Amino acid sequence: MEINMKKIITFLIFTFCFSETKIGWVDSQYIFNQLDETREAQVELEKKQRSLEAELMKMISRGDSLYQAFEKQAPLMGAEMQKNKQTELVEMQKQIELFQMQKLGPEGELYSFYAQLIAPIEKKILDSIAKIGNERGYDYILDSSRGGIVHALDSHKLDEFVLEDLRKGSISE
Repeated sequence: MEINMKKIITFLIFTFCFSETKIGWVDSQYIFNQLDETREAQVELEKKQRSLEAELMKMISRGDSLYQAFEKQAPLMGAEMQKNKQTELVEMQKQIELFQMQKLGPEGELYSFYAQLIAPIEKKILDSIAKIGNERGYDYILDSSRGGIVHALDSHKLDEFVLEDLRKGSISE
């Protein structure tokens, strides 16, 4: 009986030590592009972009009109009036540039709107990946689009071990 128990324990240890890590991969960008919600978000984004660009074009058109009027009337204006109109034109140009930056720039309103639209879609994708990973027993799921791990079992997490080691001071500088 003792020999059988040793064999069973040895077999279990051997099986545990050499069990395979199950790894899968996804292309989240492909998944993202296939969803109806993404297409709907894209339509909303394009609508918002057209609206902001139309507003910008109105501002540019107003600026051009002011400039052309200034060009025609400048010879008839006094120096003080010319200076005031030039200041007005410079101010208009600053307003246009500010609008472009605040509304259409890399951290502007359009970008924030896009981030708000896609955040729930991305969360839905990541939640689905985690669900599939857990249900199908994947230790890790890699994402070819993002270039990283999008799902990992907590049992493989080493943070606390590393912190404990660092707190012990076993690694010297």
